[in-house]
Amino acid sequence: MLAVYAFAAWTVFVWSTRVRNIIEDDGSPLDLVLAAVLALLGLAVALVAWRNRERLAPVLAVAVVATLVAWAVRAPLILLHDEWGAAFKAVHTALAVASVALAVAAWRSTSFWPAARGTGRTSPPARTTS
Repeated sequence: MLAVYAFAAWTVFVWSTRVRNIIEDDGSPLDLVLAAVLALLGLAVALVAWRNRERLAPVLAVAVVATLVAWAVRAPLILLHDEWGAAFKAVHTALAVASVALAVAAWRSTSFWPAARGTGRTSPPARTTS
């Protein structure tokens, strides 16, 4: 569960920082909503993991998919845009890599990922009769 909490904390940190930057720069309302939703998803993952682990799978799945989609869209836009300098691109590439790595690690650390259950199977083994 450490990976789940790390993913949640990182997600809240990254996207709440983005919310602050959007507000300070009078950014787009759509960008603000997207960043706020991702920050809230990170918070939701942490709260559900702490309070009700039985309900974690769907919340974590939404947060992981949202993270993957956000960076799959955002990273190329940042890298291909001439407005941003090399340092900005390097920082955001690192943010994307860390976010995706933590998302995958969080999902894999749970029993929702078949390999985490030890057998790699998605269904229980068949019974044999002797």
